[in-house]
Amino acid sequence: MGNRTLRVNELLKREVSQFIHRELGSAVVGVTITDVQASSDYKSATVYFSMVGDTAATGEMEQRLNASAQEINQELRRTITLRNIPRIRFKHDSSMERGARILTLLDQIDEEQKKRNSQP
Repeated sequence: MGNRTLRVNELLKREVSQFIHRELGSAVVGVTITDVQASSDYKSATVYFSMVGDTAATGEMEQRLNASAQEINQELRRTITLRNIPRIRFKHDSSMERGARILTLLDQIDEEQKKRNSQP
């Protein structure tokens, strides 16, 4: 991935995050934009988000954010100077949940090892 792509991804991440928290406000409390992956031609981009709290509502939040994508794209056209403003779509980023699950499993393994070592 080139340096320009990294800069565009970070710019999109910052602008999308600011817009959704400013304009969608209370509807997106607990939503964090974790990453943006723009295509090599900058015509499309996937915006990854995570949620704090109710993980069962991630599908609903993804639909809500994707419904607002056109409005967000219009705002990006007004605020960003690029030849092509990528058409964005939102996707839930479950890496945080997977990471937490892995840490929990590692803690359980560690406790079992300690119990085995303490038995005579």
